[in-house]
Formats: sequence, structure tokens, C-alpha cells
Amino acid sequence: MKRNLWIWLIPVGLLALFFFVGVLPRIRNQQELHAESDAAKNRLPLVNVVIAKRTTDTTGLTLPGQIMPYRETQVYARTQGFLRQRLVDIGSKVNRGSLLATIEAPELDQDILKAQADMKLAQVNLDRVKSVTLPGAVSQQDVDTRQAGYEVGRAALRRLEALKSLQQVRAPFNGIITARNADVGALINTGNIPLFTVSQLDTLRVYIDVPQTYYQLVKIGLPATVKVPELGKSFTGKVVRTSGTLRSASRTLLTEVAIPNRSGELVAGLYGQVTLDVRAINPPVRIPANTLLVTPEGSRVVIVSSNGQVHFQPITIGRDFGTSLEVLDGLQGNERLVANPSDGLKEGGMVRVK
Repeated sequence: MKRNLWIWLIPVGLLALFFFVGVLPRIRNQQELHAESDAAKNRLPLVNVVIAKRTTDTTGLTLPGQIMPYRETQVYARTQGFLRQRLVDIGSKVNRGSLLATIEAPELDQDILKAQADMKLAQVNLDRVKSVTLPGAVSQQDVDTRQAGYEVGRAALRRLEALKSLQQVRAPFNGIITARNADVGALINTGNIPLFTVSQLDTLRVYIDVPQTYYQLVKIGLPATVKVPELGKSFTGKVVRTSGTLRSASRTLLTEVAIPNRSGELVAGLYGQVTLDVRAINPPVRIPANTLLVTPEGSRVVIVSSNGQVHFQPITIGRDFGTSLEVLDGLQGNERLVANPSDGLKEGGMVRVK
């Protein structure tokens, strides 16, 4: 009887040992794994947040600009003839009234001689009728006619002498010769081609197109800084005038900035970056670039409320500064934004702020 009992107790003991040693720990491990998995699913995401802030009221508006001479004039000939003498060339500095070239016009000289002879004859005829003292011998109409003929001859002579003086081509203002289009011996026709181009470079103009968003901020006298990449330095100037109206094609305001250039370091035709020290009426909100989330619906940022709830806020992006962005609409400032938002964040979900 006892032997039979031992025969049954040994297998049962072995089964019990196998259950407690092999099966029960495995069940506990699976329960712990399920518990950890459920805890991981229910655990709130941990996020980093930054505060959206409004910028200061001073903003640097940088725009491309074309540097041009302060004044630039093409000098034409007023008389027809041959270019007799050229006294300047490209790069020559000239003053107002300086002689640039002379024109030879033989036909004009002959016309002057003929006009002088005609006027002399008219003077003789006039003196002859005036010398008659016998009453009624010369009518007053004859005297008036000869007087008028003399005046017409004198006017014609003065006109030709004025044209003679125009054979000397002179500079209209102080500047530099930047173009020459004729050489000695060339046939010069009145108003055909310009002989020279004179540019005033002691002061330069820079033209920029200010976008509609900022046109109200541009005022006469506003300080400006012009940077030329090739020179590696900046030059200061100020806004001297604007067009007063926006171009309908580009919605921009043509603005002129004047830069002193007495040293001659700058030359016309350069490209530069013009920065205007404008003061914003309503300073925009600026956010870090890593808070932007681009979705098929548009640009978004993830806002975290005080209780940790997530909201995807649509925004309108302005200027891109590389590491930061300007927000024109959608934020008021002081919002808590998620940095580097992940795809696991959902609208209305809860998160933990690091």
C-alpha cells in the first residue's frame, strides 16, 4: 500500500516542482512584460518647449540695391561739323564749364560772314534813308521797312554767333567722363549720338524696392547701411526720397538712398545690400525654426497649454532668418511651443513638459 502511494507521490511531486520552477516564473515574467507594455502605452510623451516672443520694435529690413551716379548726363553737340579736338577721355575728371571738345564747321563760318555783310548793307540802306532831310522825299513806311530789315539781319547774325559758341562742348557739372562715343575727325550731327557721358560720383544713389508690408515704415531721413560684398565693408547713408506710390506690377515702393562718396571708393553700377533701420508699428512674433511643422494643410506649430494639452496652431510665415522665423499671423506671443515636434503628437493629446 505504501509502495503504491510512493509511486503516485513521486510523479505528482515532479509535476509540482516543474510548475513552481519552470511554469510559474514564466507566467510572472509575461505578466510583468504586459504590465510594462501597458505602462509604456499610457505614459505621456515628454517634450521640450520654448516661449514665442515678440521682437523689439527695431527691425533690420535688408533689400538688394543698385548703386547709381547721383547725376548722369549725356552731352550732345548742338552744331553740325567735324570733331576738331577732344580734350578729355574716359575717366577724366571735369569741372562745370570745362572744355571737353571743339567742333569745326566751315559752313557756319561762311554763314556768319554772309550775315555780317547783309547786316552791314541793311545798316547802310537805313542810314541813307534817315539822312534825307527833305520833307516828303522818303515815306515813313520805307524807313520802317529798312529798319525792320536791319533788325532781322542783326537777329540772324546773333543766332549764327550763338551756334558758333556751341562749337565748344563744355561739361554741365563737376564729375567724371564715363563714356566717349566719338573721336577726332568724326562727323557730328546735331542730336545724333552723345559725344560724352558725364557722371557725378561724389554722392551716389541706391535704388531699392520696398515691399508693401513695410512701405509705411520708410520715411525721409531714415538711416540706411549699404554693404558691398566685394569690398567687405559697409557705407552709411539715408533715405532722401520715395516715389510716393506703389508699383502695380510688384507692389513695391521705389526708394532712393543717398551715400556720400568723396573718397571715390565706391563706383556706380555695383550691387549692394541695403539695410534700413525701420521701426515696426506692431512688432512680429519670432519663433525658433525647429518649432515649425510643415503639414499638407500648411505651416503649423504645436502649442502646449498649461494643463499639458496639445494644439496644432496654423501660422503665416514672414521672413526666414535661418535659425528663426517671423510669424505674421497665428501667434500673439508668450505661447509654449514644442521644439522638434514628433509625428506621435495628436491634436488634443496630453504631454509632459521637460
